[in-house]
Amino acid sequence: MDLPETKEKRGDSKAESEMTESEAYSYLPKEKENQSALIVIGKRILTCMRPVGRILRSALHRLGEDWIFLFLLGICMATISFGLDVTIAKLQRLNLWVYDALDEYRYLQYFSWVLYHTLLMTVSSAVAKYIAPQAAGSGIPEIKVTLRGVVLAEFFTLRTFIAKLIGVTCTLAAGSTIFLGKVGPFVHMATILATLLGKVMVKLVGAKENPSRKYELLIAGAAVGVACCFVAPVGGVLFSVETTATHFAVRNYWRGFFAATCAALMFRLLAVINHERETVAILFSTNWRVEFPFDLPEYLSYAILGVVCGCVCCVYLYLHRVSMVFINYNKSLGKFLRNNKIIYAAFVALVLSSITFPHGFGQYMGGTRLTMKEHLETFFKNITWGVEEKSIYLNVSRQPPNPTYDDNWLQWTHPQLSSVEKLAIFVVLKFFLLLFANTMIIPAGYFLPVFVYGAGLGRLYGEIMAKIFPDGFISEGIPIKITPAGYALAGAAAYSGAVTQTLSTALLVFELTGQMSHILPVLIAVLVANAISQSCQNSFFDIIVIVKKLPYLPKLTMGKNCAHDVCAEDFMVTDLHYLVKDFKYKDIRNLLKCSDLKEFPIVDAEDSKILLGSVKRKFLSKLLSDQLSTERRIQYMMNQPGGNMDNNWTVTSLGDYSRPRLPKTAEEVENGDTTTYSTQDTITIESEETQRPVGRRRRSSKFRNQYLRMVEEWECRQLNEVVDVEKLTIDPAPYRLLEKQTLYQCYDLFNLLGLRRAYVTNTGRLVGVVSLTELKDAVHGTVKGTFTSRIVPKAEDNLQDSYTLQPLVHLPPDCQDLEEPHTKTTST
Repeated sequence: MDLPETKEKRGDSKAESEMTESEAYSYLPKEKENQSALIVIGKRILTCMRPVGRILRSALHRLGEDWIFLFLLGICMATISFGLDVTIAKLQRLNLWVYDALDEYRYLQYFSWVLYHTLLMTVSSAVAKYIAPQAAGSGIPEIKVTLRGVVLAEFFTLRTFIAKLIGVTCTLAAGSTIFLGKVGPFVHMATILATLLGKVMVKLVGAKENPSRKYELLIAGAAVGVACCFVAPVGGVLFSVETTATHFAVRNYWRGFFAATCAALMFRLLAVINHERETVAILFSTNWRVEFPFDLPEYLSYAILGVVCGCVCCVYLYLHRVSMVFINYNKSLGKFLRNNKIIYAAFVALVLSSITFPHGFGQYMGGTRLTMKEHLETFFKNITWGVEEKSIYLNVSRQPPNPTYDDNWLQWTHPQLSSVEKLAIFVVLKFFLLLFANTMIIPAGYFLPVFVYGAGLGRLYGEIMAKIFPDGFISEGIPIKITPAGYALAGAAAYSGAVTQTLSTALLVFELTGQMSHILPVLIAVLVANAISQSCQNSFFDIIVIVKKLPYLPKLTMGKNCAHDVCAEDFMVTDLHYLVKDFKYKDIRNLLKCSDLKEFPIVDAEDSKILLGSVKRKFLSKLLSDQLSTERRIQYMMNQPGGNMDNNWTVTSLGDYSRPRLPKTAEEVENGDTTTYSTQDTITIESEETQRPVGRRRRSSKFRNQYLRMVEEWECRQLNEVVDVEKLTIDPAPYRLLEKQTLYQCYDLFNLLGLRRAYVTNTGRLVGVVSLTELKDAVHGTVKGTFTSRIVPKAEDNLQDSYTLQPLVHLPPDCQDLEEPHTKTTST
């Protein structure tokens, strides 16, 4: 084997020749035989599996792939959720066992308590930083944007799923100290699993993927994610629809309900198999009286609870938005958090665990040893704490928390404080601690914490009502005592519904407790809290979308008619650039230079301006690049008289705009001169370090001038050619709006179809364009009452056209470059 000859034959690429040389020395016959044997074995295995694949495909076609897909999705997510709950419970019991074993050593107890939570948050933050940054946060805001048609890179991958699972396990194992949940992460994981299963099913069936199919998979995955957390299929479907979708197709309801039912049933069966339950039952069992659970005056009391939850929610959402804006827009703090996510998470965990240390300040908060589920069990327990703690002799010699208590509600007792006082301290401190925990960049959910907090707020309100009215309300001579657990139920639904601005939380609490006697008061509290929240703040997830600047439309204000009075002509952009039919390459060049729009309309003529279609910027750029490509330029030079490329010209590749060099003399070749010329509008000639005789410099200058003239003549001819429309990918029917379509109609069209822009026409004539930017500004203006119309009043010399569009100025015949027009163009 003659390596030098091979190197010359393969060309000028040194790296390619060296690779060939190394392969030649390292390639052995035995390796070749082993590889061929493996290939043969693989082909035989594939041949044997083909009949199995045909059988599976026929079975899927016969049974229906949707049913099998939804069943597998529900079963898998329920198994993951149950296994995660078992793992978390064991970790939390291990932490408490170590803590109780060090009962005689307070400093060691504090060290073990802090170390446990700090390590968990460190691992969770490290997973979100090094494995998959997309796993950080809840995931619901990103899913909300994805369902509108926005593509988020690496958001639905197996790597993100694994990172999310590990991170949320560590977050939930920290318990009520960190006070974060799992609803959002499970919705995200369920949508990832739905996407992956959908790809597998598509390959088995032999169909093709399409956006509509992906939308249906994501809707079913979101419903399954909520159903796995609360074992509530009906409420899970409705909650997922309210939080993720602006519009929902009724035909997709059965997918969500079927998958959620499979998940809920599997979760409850696993609880029976694991001997956690004797039979299939609800998650939180209650024993409230059903005949007369409340009296008519209590409706007003529940409405007042809704007002309290709504006002507290507005303060919470305001502080959450302010903290997010401060972190994201403060350069020094934002840079520190981006570079030190793990250190910051460890610091937050250190502060939170120090505050909630059970034998420190945590003894005055109550419930520091309880999990999130145990918190809800104590809040929904049908007893009055203020009455029960007086009737029994508790906690005289030992300070809480006492691990030997039979009932978890006894964790809320203290020798110096009443249970109501401890609950009040819990409500006040957890409000700020939750805001502090939300600043960590870890995989975590934010719905379960506000749900538990709302239950605590409602329980505090109910205990206060029981103290004010110890005998309850008397109806027809029958005293009906106040049930604080009913207020806890209403508080959980009202506060969580106000934070997320959803109404399905009322149905969630009914499915959680099986208690249907409080339907009306709970609905009253939820509606009142939602009315206050929606009138003052955006929802929790919408705030994240706004701060992250994700492409999504805000909500229109309900109950007002101002949006019906605003039409498309009031907020459309009329100053835009367009292409006229039979346009030339020079028009494309001028358009790309003077505008940064991503899509351009095409009209039939400058006078009529009938919209024929639209073309994307990337297609125009590629077409212009191909027209002025290096290959075409070189071919033109070769076809010129006396243009022998092998003897007179040498070429250096500079991408799409490289140009052949001028011919060199023998002296220039010896000196290694490699002067190149750029393709900008003004061509500059690089200075030469090598000193050459005056005669040769004059001859070289003559060749350069001749070359530049030839190139300019060639480019002028190319730019004057008419564009062949068949070479362009044109959208012949872009989305159109009418001038008199209202803001509500435009808003619904953009949401339903996932539009980024739409052209406004009048009897087919192009008069303007509306993009997401203009629609957002119009929505914000109508909500705040600051909207102003863009329609310019007609002058006294009334022109024929009310709207003026700016056509392109044609290049002069000598193909000189145009100056950019001094007009404002709006990016769509």
